[in-house]
Amino acid sequence: MKILVTGGAGFIASHLVDALVDRADDVIVIDNLSTGDRRNLNPEARFFELDIRDPAAAEMIRRERPQAISHHAAQMSVSRSVAEPVFDAEVNVLGSLNLTLAAIETQSRVVFASTGGALYGDAAVIPTPETAPAWPGSPCGISNPSFENYLFGLHRTRRLTHPAQPPHPVQPPFLLRARGRLPLHLNLLRHIPWPPCACHRTR
Repeated sequence: MKILVTGGAGFIASHLVDALVDRADDVIVIDNLSTGDRRNLNPEARFFELDIRDPAAAEMIRRERPQAISHHAAQMSVSRSVAEPVFDAEVNVLGSLNLTLAAIETQSRVVFASTGGALYGDAAVIPTPETAPAWPGSPCGISNPSFENYLFGLHRTRRLTHPAQPPHPVQPPFLLRARGRLPLHLNLLRHIPWPPCACHRTR
């Protein structure tokens, strides 16, 4: 299976790339290395140093026609989103849409895994359950769920193929296993390939 992983030089996405390579998938990675580390890149995955806002990133999708796109690239800094809200929206909304519109053309399936805890703002309950109300306190907490809503809208209006988001958080299993000095495993593979209807909401 040909799979594109955005943000593939980051911590979580690089583990996914390793697992996909081990599964003998044809893996492509996009990362602009602004926060990712080149040392995280798997040498058996094809790497394109591209920003997701760049038209060249969308053109690469049209050329390569991946069967699936696992989208992890994002502007993640809450403090930077407060200082530069336009930049935050350009990356998390417009950059993500740049890729998604190309995915519609190529009928690539999309997994979006970047909403994160900023969605809940200063929640009263810590750790915050996914059933908590969404009251984002920063632009970063607004832009990522906004793009999630775009996915569902494009699924209805433009026939985006199976937009999906893993229904369970990724970070807590990592942290719990690390705290217990257990091997780190990433279980996103169960989402690739997806079941016939894979429109999951986490809230």
